[in-house]
Amino acid sequence: MNDVLARLTTALADRYRIERELGHGGMATVYLAQDLRHHRRVAIKVLRPELAAVIGAERFLVEIRTTANLQHPHILPLFDSGTVDGTVYYVMPYVTGESLRDRLDRERQLAIPDAVRIASEVASALDYAHRQGVIHRDIKPENILLHDGRALVADFGIALAASRSEGGSRMTETGMSLGTPHYMSPEQAMGERDLDARTDVYALGCVLYEMLTGEPPFNGASAQAIVAKVMTEKPTAPTATRDTVPDHVEDAVLTALAKLPVDRFATAADFAAALRDDAFHRPRTSTSRAVATSHVSSRRVAIALGAVALGATALAVWALLRPAPYSGPAVFDVGLPENASMSFAPSASSAGPYGTAIRNLSISRNGEFAVYTTGVGDSTMLWYRSLQTGDVRPLRGTLGATLPRISPDGSEVAFLAEGQLRLVPIGGGDARSLGPAMNAGLGSWASDRQFLLVDDDGYQIRWIDPGSGTTRTKVIPRCAIGSHDPEAGELTCSFNGTAQVMNPESGEVWPIRTAQPDGTPGPPVSGTAFQVVDQKYLVSMAADGTLSAARYDAEQHLAYRSVSLLSGVRREPLGSSQFDISSNGTLLFAPGIDASIGHVVRVRPGQDPEALPLEAGDFQRYDLTTDGRWLTAVVQGAELNELRVYDLRDGQRYVWQRTEAIRHPIWSPDGQQILFGASDKARWFILRGSPGAGGAVDTVTRFAARATIRDTAAAPPVFDPIGWPADTIAVAQDWTGSVVVRFNPAVPDPTFDTVLTGARFASVSPNAKLVVYQASVGGRVVVTGFPNVGRQWQVASQGVEPLFLSSSEVLYRLGTVWFLARVNPDTGEPVGAATVWARDPRFSDTSGWSNRLSHDGGIIYVQSPDQASPTYLRVIPNWVSQMKRAVDAANK
Repeated sequence: MNDVLARLTTALADRYRIERELGHGGMATVYLAQDLRHHRRVAIKVLRPELAAVIGAERFLVEIRTTANLQHPHILPLFDSGTVDGTVYYVMPYVTGESLRDRLDRERQLAIPDAVRIASEVASALDYAHRQGVIHRDIKPENILLHDGRALVADFGIALAASRSEGGSRMTETGMSLGTPHYMSPEQAMGERDLDARTDVYALGCVLYEMLTGEPPFNGASAQAIVAKVMTEKPTAPTATRDTVPDHVEDAVLTALAKLPVDRFATAADFAAALRDDAFHRPRTSTSRAVATSHVSSRRVAIALGAVALGATALAVWALLRPAPYSGPAVFDVGLPENASMSFAPSASSAGPYGTAIRNLSISRNGEFAVYTTGVGDSTMLWYRSLQTGDVRPLRGTLGATLPRISPDGSEVAFLAEGQLRLVPIGGGDARSLGPAMNAGLGSWASDRQFLLVDDDGYQIRWIDPGSGTTRTKVIPRCAIGSHDPEAGELTCSFNGTAQVMNPESGEVWPIRTAQPDGTPGPPVSGTAFQVVDQKYLVSMAADGTLSAARYDAEQHLAYRSVSLLSGVRREPLGSSQFDISSNGTLLFAPGIDASIGHVVRVRPGQDPEALPLEAGDFQRYDLTTDGRWLTAVVQGAELNELRVYDLRDGQRYVWQRTEAIRHPIWSPDGQQILFGASDKARWFILRGSPGAGGAVDTVTRFAARATIRDTAAAPPVFDPIGWPADTIAVAQDWTGSVVVRFNPAVPDPTFDTVLTGARFASVSPNAKLVVYQASVGGRVVVTGFPNVGRQWQVASQGVEPLFLSSSEVLYRLGTVWFLARVNPDTGEPVGAATVWARDPRFSDTSGWSNRLSHDGGIIYVQSPDQASPTYLRVIPNWVSQMKRAVDAANK
């Protein structure tokens, strides 16, 4: 879209000055601009090029201009429209405030008078448009803006133009559809072209339903599943969720949601009138206020399934969602106190120097209660929440807590705080320490009398007996984020967006791969937060951010067809996710966004972070040329890692390499070549190439194949390039052995000369006289000579990922705070105390080196999206049984 934007900016320069992107959706990208003629701010929407190509730009403009005559206090007007080289744009007022979607994301449910008022204002706008012969076709919270307390309906005519234009019947070619499944009327879902006012009435009924209850009338794991429910099921009465909804409001909503258009309000004005009329009612059965199941004709079910073209995966989702005999709520939420909402951010005292966010909730094995983390100033603490009653209370002695894990008998909870693993009684009492825990990301009860903890950034596992206090420790291949399967005694680890199974006793490691149609191993399974269930199913957060599951062969380490089951589960930047599963199959999760999708930003001292001109993504590792123009980044793709190259001057980007795993890409001193580590199946390589020159990459060296690793200490080293300070000198790291070497990247099969042992994240000074590193034991930040090691000077007792900003300035990080230490550029001796350089609570810890030099006195890193703390947790009883049904149906 960047070259399109450049052409648009040039063509409209005499009328509009485009300032920045405001957002983008399925059909268009929105930019903030200055109207130079009228001295006002406007929003310019630019239609996606592929959509314009399918629809026909000129025909689209003819249709959308019919909406320019709509003049109503609750309709956002159209100022201007046109084309530039086939790109369609249209101009609207820039509205300060927020969308209804923003407000619902923040508040979830609105006060009933507010909800009714907003719905009435939208109904007024719709009634006016309908009387002018215009149907909106895409009423949803995103298209309702809230400005100075009043509702404004936006995008009037975009769906109309798309549906009437010559390409309307070919919308599926772009991967888009008209309407949004949650708010789509049954006739629209069936693909009928001749829609009338009653389809907008239905959509507005869905919006009001969501404002009242916190959810749309129908939810599902996919668009197909939602549409199937729209076609075949009755909505749950709003009072089943919120008993304060007045009878006449409920009846008005359910009338608007009638399956047949003839049973709805004839006009939007009638809908608004019913909302004001306390005497309004509709014929009701004795079960109208209970949860309705799909007692519909087989003919309608057949039509619905045909309309949405359900394939094997969609049928599996249908199996998951189909009604079952009522035995309690299928899904319910438990509210959290206003002063104790769930916190995603780790405590400054317990997050460890990396600042990695981990799972901060736990459900008891019987599914009766949960423990979660809440924020207390700059710290955290644990709270108890019953899932059966309204009991909610703090747990004393848990200040600074993270990673709560409820004991098998439900009497205690283990947690991390201030570098210690601690245990506190659920019923009240003092917490006690079970020993040190540094940089831990995985903790689990292996049995009633044994707690398993993986710390030291994933390189050490400890089995702890809480009763006796005895501990057994073992060094393992890295497993920083993962889960423990007590049945098999194995760890399932997230590694660079893929899954690995580890036997912690033997040290054996196996990648989990997707099964090809012939049953042979395919590419690695992509995703995070992997968890094995009953040694037959693999649950994970898929690359697209949905909670998914697949059938799993534990002996062959193969995953078969995957099923997307649930969206809206909070995923953390490095791979943890905020969900837990009880022994009886209940799923508990915190709603939220996919925080692994972030923006690369630049920060300099005394300045706010500034986003670089590239899209948000799951950025893993990155590096910037010394002139600040070219960024290379490893991004997690749907199946493989992608090595991308970005031109920061004009926003152009391309994918240079794709393979199973790509480690740190490093630019050469002249910015012409990239050096990086990569793997294909079990073999690792160091590769070098020139992205701008084309041609194949050169293999610098290859390492011995490691299908499995049985003895970590005896495993052959695999070196990962981490620096290229001079044309003939590069620095590489063996992460498992904590060994730093130097080599000549310009020659094939170079000699690797050891520089440091017991070291990680080594960085060479610009004058090439010093090297700073992070000690693998204790986490000290140390400066010494390079290439010949001399006296070792400690600049910090703890810190991670140090860098030389200049030959006399060392930057290191503790959590989300950076510190600057000054050193003698010749000897490395510290000069004065370290000072705070910058901080960002939204800093996102990535796999590997998380911050790199911007070469202008600052650094670059990934900033995660902002999200308010959730005020409720969602509970799905019997979720595991439903998951198994869905996966089994997909794999028949």
